[in-house]
Amino acid sequence: MPDPDAPKGSSRRVPAILFWLAGGLLAARIGLRAWETVHPVAATDLVSWHAIAGAEADAKRAGRPLLYDFTAAWCPPCRRMGKEVFGDAEAAAFINAAFVPVRVIDRSREEGKNPADIEALQKKFGIKAFPTLVVVRPGRKPVTLEGYAGKAGTVKALRDAAGSPAGAAGRGRR
Repeated sequence: MPDPDAPKGSSRRVPAILFWLAGGLLAARIGLRAWETVHPVAATDLVSWHAIAGAEADAKRAGRPLLYDFTAAWCPPCRRMGKEVFGDAEAAAFINAAFVPVRVIDRSREEGKNPADIEALQKKFGIKAFPTLVVVRPGRKPVTLEGYAGKAGTVKALRDAAGSPAGAAGRGRR
């Protein structure tokens, strides 16, 4: 005997709705892909990073201070700083003009240890957290900016460090 409480009518209606919904989502994705092809997303990093190996010589030749960006792939504030500061055209242009920028990517979590050059730089500058920016001028104490205080705070601190006399900016947030 049929169940008197069972819903009446066709049960084929729900699969038809799901079929049309899936078709609509597929069409939207295809349209988005077409849009992305015509309007590509801008590069997220506009800074011209130098290799660790020749960075000191590059800085000496250019007469500009070194800017070390100590970062890690797993670090959310690092990614945010990368997008908001290094991906901003105005901030990146300033960094490229004022510094010899060097990205130092920590790989200890992924690979168990860092290459010797990265280990040496982290030890030299006492890196304990990511992100950390270090501005190095010959004959002066390094300016260290630990953490990410947002785009405005970071750019201001970098501008101060770029034009600061010995020790005026001191050691940043630590």
